[in-house]
Amino acid sequence: MANASKESQYIILLQQLEISLKRGRYVRSHELATRTLRLAEKYVQSDSWKNAEEVMQWLENTADRLTKAAVSESAPSNVLKRLIKTVQEDFMTRKNQGRMHTISRLDSDTKVDYSEELPDLRSDILGAILDLSSELENGAESIAEDAEKHINANEVIMTIGRSRTVEAFLKRAAKINKLEVIIVKCGPFYQGKDLAKSLTKSKIKTTLINDTAAFSMMSRVDKIVIGTHTVLANGGLKAIAGCHQILLTAKYFNVPVLVLAASYKLSPEYPFSAEMKITNRFVSPEELIDYKDGDMIDNVQVYAPVFDYVPPELVSLFIFNMGSHAPSYIHRLLHDTYTQT
Repeated sequence: MANASKESQYIILLQQLEISLKRGRYVRSHELATRTLRLAEKYVQSDSWKNAEEVMQWLENTADRLTKAAVSESAPSNVLKRLIKTVQEDFMTRKNQGRMHTISRLDSDTKVDYSEELPDLRSDILGAILDLSSELENGAESIAEDAEKHINANEVIMTIGRSRTVEAFLKRAAKINKLEVIIVKCGPFYQGKDLAKSLTKSKIKTTLINDTAAFSMMSRVDKIVIGTHTVLANGGLKAIAGCHQILLTAKYFNVPVLVLAASYKLSPEYPFSAEMKITNRFVSPEELIDYKDGDMIDNVQVYAPVFDYVPPELVSLFIFNMGSHAPSYIHRLLHDTYTQT
């Protein structure tokens, strides 16, 4: 009965997560990553698998299933694909335990039989999931610790909308150096207003501007600091709508752009590939047009996309929870994080 209960737990969690993705019942990608990791933990604790091959197959199938549930969300797939690499490494470590200099590289041409049953593999995988859970929990704090390395005294920083990672980063920087923050409201959600309220409570000098004022204010800016929804395999971004045009302005004025991202936002997918195609999400246009203008609504089409694609040449530096890297280094991070296919 206990085994059956464990098996039903991960099945229920999978169904709930899939429904949330399909219906858009989530707030942040961090929430999705955390729920996905909890789902993987319940599966590994169950008796539904016997060897590493079965675990990796379930991880791959579940990643595909969750991606189909919400093609614009990459966090669940990223977490599960990262676990595939972890399972492979744990398998090889356990298999070669006690042997000297025999651990095979995962990217070698040697074919590995992952169907072999190994003792204690379950505890190794659960330990890796626990480590990843801790990384998810402390990711924003780890990024914020690097603030003093990148923000100097009396600098003017521009940001776009509201990112909790950026918020923590700026508040940490303000404890060390005096700074001024210019916040672009970022329509149609105008979340920049919420960030402005939060920063002013921390006694940080803050200026709130409309999206259209970014060009006129850019000559005052020393750095742009933004968050992102996804870091793509080419070093580009899937970021909040409006970022592309503002970062083009930054390039015109030679203003460096720092992108803050937790490791689970790093995706192995390329933009415009058959698998990715920079899937966007559209929301209600109620913030753009008033429903009382019925005559106009009948004669116009109104779109409210959530994301922009930002090419890698508009990004100066990525600040992850595992360190800072140039866009050209993303391919190496992908190699270290995901299985190469």
